[in-house]
Amino acid sequence: MMLEEKLPPTSHNFSEGLDFILGHFQVPIFPRTISTWKTENKQVEIFGKENAINLFEHSKFIDCKINAYPAYTEYKGINRQAPDFIFIDLDRSSFKSAQALKIALNNTLKNIKEKLNGAHPTVVWSGNGYHIYLPMDSFILEQTDIFDKFESPSNRFLKFAELYLSNGKSDQSHTPSFKSCMIRIPGSQNSKCIVVGTNSEVKIVQRWDGYRPKISLLLGSFYAYLVDQQIKEKEREKSIQRYQYNSHKISSKTITWIEKLLQTPIEDYRKNAVGLILAPYLINIRELSYQSAYNIIAEWLNKCDVLRKLDPYFRFRIRYALRSSSNKRIPPLKLETLRLKNKWLHDKLVVEQKTQWQ
Repeated sequence: MMLEEKLPPTSHNFSEGLDFILGHFQVPIFPRTISTWKTENKQVEIFGKENAINLFEHSKFIDCKINAYPAYTEYKGINRQAPDFIFIDLDRSSFKSAQALKIALNNTLKNIKEKLNGAHPTVVWSGNGYHIYLPMDSFILEQTDIFDKFESPSNRFLKFAELYLSNGKSDQSHTPSFKSCMIRIPGSQNSKCIVVGTNSEVKIVQRWDGYRPKISLLLGSFYAYLVDQQIKEKEREKSIQRYQYNSHKISSKTITWIEKLLQTPIEDYRKNAVGLILAPYLINIRELSYQSAYNIIAEWLNKCDVLRKLDPYFRFRIRYALRSSSNKRIPPLKLETLRLKNKWLHDKLVVEQKTQWQ
């Protein structure tokens, strides 16, 4: 059965839900990006409410999302956007029961109220969990003496706030950033719920009261978090380097198609390429040092960035992928597996001669 055939009657609350969400944003509201089931969750830039509604209608109001941040948040690589919207995702799959999920929600709301001067955020039921939306009275952290020494502090604040305010209960795979802070519209439908036959409508559970708490209430804890992360990162790098230096060898092994990938910038699949191919290859096959592997991947991503802008969090994903590859000693993706996962990239990179490591 086609997804449209399973779709319940369209909610009459969608337009109201869209207006409600738009009311959370700072002006100018547009241009901004949206995504839908019809766009396969790829973001499309829109320039007004009617433009958005037309695309949402075309998608049968399925998987209708809008970015909490405007389309242009940086200029020539310099951030010009304040982190003025917090998105906390409490996913049902992360909890053993509905009761445990509800307890996590109540604790998060209590935490927000206590730490943010009585703040009362929006709570939305997504069909698969609770989404918490809280506008903030904020400023650009890169423009302060305290935070300008850290990499992408404004973007990193979004993930910190989600973890800190939820006491670490938020969805660990959720990585909000200015480019990926996509929030569901109340009155729309969740395709995953449609497929399994559960209630698919996105609903408002609690409405934001209009109060924007000051970001300064969280900055002390955020600074401590950044310093702690910095220390842990240096310790992890030293640990990886000690392991590699103790091996007393430099590997000459190479895999032809992966070497070709390192010379080939791509517009999509970059996250998977780093985590599943490049990091495990450079660490476990070529046995490079942490810093050498990081530099090679960063140089490749700079080439990819020219084709399509990268999420600022990619720099942190490099580090995570390198640590994971080193700790788990996982090999890179096989060429045949790549063919099944991404035939386009496979065909772009395939070579006649393959090494024994493929």
